[in-house]
Formats: sequence, C-alpha cells, structure tokens
Amino acid sequence: MNDKKNYKILIVDDQQKNIQVLGSLLRQQKYIIGVATNGQRAIEILLESNNYDLVLLDVNMPVMNGFEACKAIREHQSLKEIPIIFITAMADTDSIVKGFEVGGQDYVTKPFGASELLARVNTHLQLKHNKDILKQVNSWLEKKVAERTLELEIANNQLLELDAAKSEFLKIISHEIRTPLNGIIGVLEILNEFPVPDELKEWINIMSISANRLEEFSYKALDISMFNSKTEELLSLNPTNLNEVITTNVNALKARAEKKNITVVQENDSEDCRTMLDNKYINNCFTYLIDNAIKFAKENSQVSIKLTTTNGNFLVVIEDEGKLFPDDFDISRLTPFSTKSHIDQNPALSLFLSKQIIEAHKGYIETENTPTGAKVKVVIPKTGYA
Repeated sequence: MNDKKNYKILIVDDQQKNIQVLGSLLRQQKYIIGVATNGQRAIEILLESNNYDLVLLDVNMPVMNGFEACKAIREHQSLKEIPIIFITAMADTDSIVKGFEVGGQDYVTKPFGASELLARVNTHLQLKHNKDILKQVNSWLEKKVAERTLELEIANNQLLELDAAKSEFLKIISHEIRTPLNGIIGVLEILNEFPVPDELKEWINIMSISANRLEEFSYKALDISMFNSKTEELLSLNPTNLNEVITTNVNALKARAEKKNITVVQENDSEDCRTMLDNKYINNCFTYLIDNAIKFAKENSQVSIKLTTTNGNFLVVIEDEGKLFPDDFDISRLTPFSTKSHIDQNPALSLFLSKQIIEAHKGYIETENTPTGAKVKVVIPKTGYA
C-alpha cells in the first residue's frame, strides 16, 4: 500500500473528546484527518472535497444518527464506494445488521483498542487501494476497447456499403477481436512463468480468464455467422461413428464432471453408429451440449446420455438433474444472445450453435423439462456412407 500520509480519513463525531482520541491515534500513523461534528456536515465535506479515502462514523449523534448519515451518504453516486466504519457502543446483532444494510463496511465497538481500530482502518484502506488500482486498469482497458471499437465501427461502415448482413459483421468482429487476443493471451502466459507479487498475479489471472472468455466467444460468433451465410457449404462430411464422438467428449469433460462429483452415464442401443457427419462441427456440438448439462447439473447428481436408433434416425438424449429450462423457452425461437449472462454462464449461445450444426446435418434439436432437471434430444439422420 502507498505511504499512509497519502490517505485522508474523515472522523464524524459530536463529542470533541472522541475526535481528539481518534485524531491523535490516526495522526500518529501519518494519516491526514478531517473532522465533522454531525452527519449533515460530513456529507457536505465529502461532496465538497471528494478526496477522502475512509469515514469513521459515530452512531450515537443527535439530529442525524450514524445510520441515517451513512444512508444519506450512499445516496450520492460519488460517495457510494467510500469505506465507512461505524464507531458504536451498540454491539447487538440488530444494530450491526442495520449498519451493514445502510451501507457500512465494518464496525468497531466502544471501548475499542487502538490496535483493533488501526487494523480495521488499514484493511479497508488496502481494499480501497486495490479497488482504485483495478479501476485504473479497467479505465485503461476501456480506453483501449473504445479505440478498438472505433476501428471496428469504421470497418463496419465500410462493410455495410458492400453487405448489410449481420452475420458478416459478426464474422469481421470475431476476426478483429481474436487477432489482438492471441497476443494478449500469449503475454499473459509468459507473465505467469515469472515470479510476481500476489496482487499482480491475481490481476493476471482475472485478465487471463476474461481473455479466454472473449476468445471462446469470438470462435462461437464466427461459427454462427458462417452457418448463417453458408450452412451446408461449411460441412465436410465423412463416415463417422456417432457413439465414438459422444465417448470422446464425455472423456474430455470427465474432469469437469468430477469437480462437481457428477456421474456421467453413457448408453448405446444402436448396433451400427456410423453416419455421414462433419467431424469438427459434430464434436463441437456435443462438447457444448454435454458441457452445458454438466455445468447446470447439481453437485453429486447424474448426467445421462443415451444413443438409440428410431425411424431411420439417430436419437441422442442428454438428461441432467439440475436447472430447468424457463417455462416459456422455445428452441425454435432461440437466438445466440437470449440471456445477459457471461459466456461461461450462457447456455443460449452454445445451444444455438448446436442447433445450427444439427440442422446443417438435416437434423433437429428438442428440449424439455423433467421432474428432476432438463432434457435435450438430438435427432440426426442415419445416412449412407462410403
């Protein structure tokens, strides 16, 4: 953390003796101190200066008590994140809960020890320091994103003169995002090989996760746009054993299932599982579907995958014990961005792409809820093969 003298703390108390004790203790630690003798004045000071790093707020004050002052402080957008520590003689559960409900971060009960107070102050200043740094990083990233977005908008305007298709626009975005992403991911991987402070390591990890999410999104967005524009032209059909495709993906996702203690049960009632499929896309499809089943299944539950033959088609039923589809869910009206979740929490994108892949193979997907979870049915024509 930066030198303590850089941090400014506002003491809010109507008792001069309390102000003197707190002020003396904090000044010894090189903190800069401001004082307000009531809640209303505290709000005025915070709004005027907007450079305080923490507030020590007495609860027992006339006119506007500490809880009321804290609530009033939080009503101002610029003051929503400043740490507030209550100084209170009330140690009952209701008072403590009320303090948190109105926006306090912590509390110290009277009479307090100097070491306890300083420890809590230091902890919240450290948290604020880390948050401020993260904001700076986010601001820098937002600036870079804005610059890149501007470049993409220019490219998009040029593209619209030739083709107004949304799918083509998605394809361009996917390419433009993935190009710098490869460099970012590579640099982050290199940084992970060097000894760095724990704080920086955490940021690197956060950025790695975000970059991988964006990379995953870019690949899916590209595939979706390609299927929208070309569909069957994308497929390279070859004799493929559908049961082996399912088995390969079950094995690849085994570790993820084991983390949640989920048992994946695979059954095959078809004697001949060969048909004409595009190996790349059919593998992607079952990766998405099985991964979604594991992701939304409850811990210590089961995911079942059954392959059968019916009416000249292969039928694959994937059933989990977990989150249900919404009551109004209709896969025929599904769009790739049907939810606002992050990509790793958004089944719509993967399910939409799986639907595109299966429909390109002249099949279809159905979904339904069961008493214990969700079920996905995949129907694929059993075609001749060379």
